[in-house]
Amino acid sequence: MKRRGEKKMQIYFVLGMVFALIVAIFAVQNATAVDLSFLGWSFPDISLVLVILTSVAGGALITVLFGLPRQIRTMMRVRELTAENQRLNNEMKKVNNEDEKTNNQESETSNANKSEQ
Repeated sequence: MKRRGEKKMQIYFVLGMVFALIVAIFAVQNATAVDLSFLGWSFPDISLVLVILTSVAGGALITVLFGLPRQIRTMMRVRELTAENQRLNNEMKKVNNEDEKTNNQESETSNANKSEQ
């Protein structure tokens, strides 16, 4: 059985591949040369395919960079919770061992009292 996160990642991967295919088809169908001007810079006769693919790559990079802080916080929180879980498991084992020792001592005391009677 796949975990929810794995299935979600597969869906994102498939959607990303479909988007990449659509962008590639769009870029190939619009392969004409254009004059590009941006903030005072001028790029004459640049391929529209290059403009489209650069724009998509830039958008993807910006998306990843904006998502990175959240991913880092999530990873740190998982690490903290894993450590706390381990600490609590160790504490639970210790309490169970102490409880078992107490029960054994009470049982021995009870058996000794019965033998004396």
